[in-house]
Amino acid sequence: MRKPLKYLLYAVGMVLSVGILAVMIYHAKDSFVKIWQGVRTKYLFLSLLSSALIYIAMGMSLYEMLRIMGRRISKSAAIGIALVSTTVNYLISSLGASGFALRAHLLNRRRIPFGMCVTASIVITVLLYFVLAVIILQGSILMLFNSSTTTMQLAENFALILGMCVVCVLITAFLFNDEWRSKWLRKAFRLLNKISFHVFRALIPKDRYTDFAAQLDEGIDLIHKKKRKLTSTIIYVCADWFFTIMVLYFAFRAVGVYVSAGVLVAGFAVGMVTTLIPILPSGLGAMEFAMTAVFNQMGIDWDAALMATLIYRVVYYVIPGIISIFIYWGLQLSTPENEPTRKRRRGRA
Repeated sequence: MRKPLKYLLYAVGMVLSVGILAVMIYHAKDSFVKIWQGVRTKYLFLSLLSSALIYIAMGMSLYEMLRIMGRRISKSAAIGIALVSTTVNYLISSLGASGFALRAHLLNRRRIPFGMCVTASIVITVLLYFVLAVIILQGSILMLFNSSTTTMQLAENFALILGMCVVCVLITAFLFNDEWRSKWLRKAFRLLNKISFHVFRALIPKDRYTDFAAQLDEGIDLIHKKKRKLTSTIIYVCADWFFTIMVLYFAFRAVGVYVSAGVLVAGFAVGMVTTLIPILPSGLGAMEFAMTAVFNQMGIDWDAALMATLIYRVVYYVIPGIISIFIYWGLQLSTPENEPTRKRRRGRA
């Protein structure tokens, strides 16, 4: 019964998302044609370029993290894995678990041990959440000075900030507290095993738990010793969020609307809150409505704001999602995991 219920929840979420979008677009259909005819292609291109730079920054943060732990893959593979593992979460709302499992799977096929994959993903997640919490905090402060902002909106934002900070603290404790880590490590291994089975129908043998724990400890020790080298990773994480905001900025410029930094960050912060709704894939529908409402409260025309958020959705989510399908197959075909076998066969020949 669990699988039908899970698929039912996905279906309900998709129907809700499409329904919200359909209603919004229907009410704005008269002005949409006029707005689209005046769209500036230069800013559309800049929005697309910013989107490409987002995923490059994601890949480079993964590449740098693996390099700190003494593991190397090509930069192109790191960027491809970051793109594919991120976009899979846009379709399957699992609080990042699906993308996490796919990243571990693709890295493991390139001889990166599961423990190292987990360590790299955890550290990057902490940095991403921390920077996002700062962005949402800044957006909430900016909204505080806007008279049209409701108390409920501010309360929701600050509650999310608090939640993100708690998550960051717990994950950091897992990384740096040996007693805490030893207590939760087996549970983490079981969770990773469960996700891997559901996504790839392949279990990590239980007798590899010792190897998994040793790899995780080794990765954490290396990060401790080379923590000064985390600067590059942090820079790439900040670049990731910067270019994400720039996608939205250029989307507004494309429809002929100039948005100040304060208004842009405030609307972006609210939009990011809605993407965490589990039942809706990437907050589809809810994000567009929330961001449009916030921008409208701050003096931007509703229809123009809606068009800009739709452009943001297509450029940041839809186009990379389509591209990632082809990159995924490329990553699968280019995996070096069978190279030793081939060499042995050639030697026998």
